[in-house]
Amino acid sequence: MAQEYNVRAVDRALQILDLFAEGNSSFTLTEIAKGIDLSPSTTLRLLNTLEKRNYIYRSSENLKYYLGFRLAQISNVAFRNLDVIRVARPYLEYLNKLFNESTGLYIRKGDHRICVDRIEGTRNLRSVVQIGSRQVLTRGASGRVLLAYLPEERARLLLENDPFVTVESLEKVRSQGFAVSRAEREPGVLSVAAPIFNSRGTVETAVFVTMPLMRVEEERIEEISDEILKVSRGISREMGYCI
Repeated sequence: MAQEYNVRAVDRALQILDLFAEGNSSFTLTEIAKGIDLSPSTTLRLLNTLEKRNYIYRSSENLKYYLGFRLAQISNVAFRNLDVIRVARPYLEYLNKLFNESTGLYIRKGDHRICVDRIEGTRNLRSVVQIGSRQVLTRGASGRVLLAYLPEERARLLLENDPFVTVESLEKVRSQGFAVSRAEREPGVLSVAAPIFNSRGTVETAVFVTMPLMRVEEERIEEISDEILKVSRGISREMGYCI
């Protein structure tokens, strides 16, 4: 019973936020209660919770409710992510068509990485990466790329907890511009990844190609590495990075 109530409360809170999506910048308590078809007392409790979390704020001058700064913070993150996904998509299609292997993007979130886009190859045997999957930074080509561009102190701390790779290997990633992993996170899977620089010159995203290790020869890895370097530089330029 409690679980059903909690889900309903979340739904009602989201209905309040949805009211602002219709164009109005502010509402009175009565207007919000009418808009979500609830009593003013129940609506006030929801608003108090949203205000406490900075998703809503109430003006002391006109007693109206406005969207809070927390939503602006979340929107900024969402739009940054959408921008890189939009810019990178034609490049992912190019890599997928060129090699017929799975390709995509990982974005760093804290000490982990999350797949935010991918295109699968069409072969029967292929490496499948799910959008939304969350992985560590210390294993895999994409993880090592994102780890290599973290502040050194933070990267060392992560390596202390999982010393799978070395500081020297991160230096190699930065010098050659890409990383290759062989069965580091999943048995029988090879990945090649490269960093995407944003307009500030920082790296929060990695582009990758992944495939079964058994069908990849060394010459093929070199070819993929060359192409993914070109792609990462192209995306970085479009993201405002001066190479």
